[in-house]
Amino acid sequence: MQEVFYFGAGPAALPQPVLEKIRHELLDYRGSGLSVLELPHRSDAFFEIRDQAVRLLRELLQIPEEFAVLFMHGGATSQFSMLPLNFLGPGRSADYLCTGFWSSRACDEAARLAEVRRIQALCEDETLSIAPEHEWDLDPQAAYLHICDNETIQGVAFPEVPKGPREVLVCDMTSSLLMHPVEMQKFALIYASTQKNLGIAGLCVVIIRKDLLEQSNESIPRMYDYRRYAREDSVVNTPPVFAIYVLREVLDWVRREGALPTLHQRSLARSAQLYQVLDESRLYENRVAPEFRSSINIPFAIRDAGVLKEFLQQAEHNRLHGLQGHRSAGGIRVSLYNAMPDEGVARLAEFMSDFEARHLRT
Repeated sequence: MQEVFYFGAGPAALPQPVLEKIRHELLDYRGSGLSVLELPHRSDAFFEIRDQAVRLLRELLQIPEEFAVLFMHGGATSQFSMLPLNFLGPGRSADYLCTGFWSSRACDEAARLAEVRRIQALCEDETLSIAPEHEWDLDPQAAYLHICDNETIQGVAFPEVPKGPREVLVCDMTSSLLMHPVEMQKFALIYASTQKNLGIAGLCVVIIRKDLLEQSNESIPRMYDYRRYAREDSVVNTPPVFAIYVLREVLDWVRREGALPTLHQRSLARSAQLYQVLDESRLYENRVAPEFRSSINIPFAIRDAGVLKEFLQQAEHNRLHGLQGHRSAGGIRVSLYNAMPDEGVARLAEFMSDFEARHLRT
């Protein structure tokens, strides 16, 4: 039985079977005599790893052939620059729907490089929610509409894919990719850094409709050119070999666990368990309106702020780690990525209830 449970937002926990597989192959990758950390990036062994990772992604996400799958450096943050560099310029602008920290950060970076329209859609009244779509005031001529479907800091998520201009919908799915089925045809481009559900830091997966590649600007640096990554099968320079290897192993684990429908139902059940504790609590407070609550990242405050430090110390004593809220928000944040076992959530829910009972008695 697992003893320590890590609820950090990222780099996040890896599935235990994946860690064991990595340990087994680390010193000698499948009889090659080389560590997986040493594999040449133009070797048959690496090409097999890369191709298997692409195949598994296509299978699990049901990615149509009209989409290219790219593996890129720089995490999701690099995409904040790559999108405007590739698709914006004189006479072209994009809409950015800001529903929290990361969508706002993406908008800020794009605004440094090109013309963008910021659409403030996070409503911060008594509860946090997303403004209805008819209030967004989208530009029908925008090169793309950028959204982040799950905000890890605010704990706000879209209940469904927006009905807006789907032919140009771009989505940061860093925290949600592999946690639920995706209607791929509703998007033009999806990107996700891998240190949440897909593996370790150092890699970003980009899924882009191939016709969009033809609309890319001509004069951009080669390391920021989506077309080049597509033409060269993601080997523009030395790729993050180990991160792609871990991605393949995580994808294989997801397939063996029952794939996305199974993991999605598990995610909903685990988050419901914690939200029940929060909703029945006199000590804890979650400010997100129920219909916009994330099932992945659950932030909450302690009404008696003086016991926050005690809560975190006792949680770690109970081997529940990574619960400190983001530095910009404070409080508590629980991240429930796919690798979190059900028993970890049960132990946290029990600890929260016990802590509240003890605190309210004093």
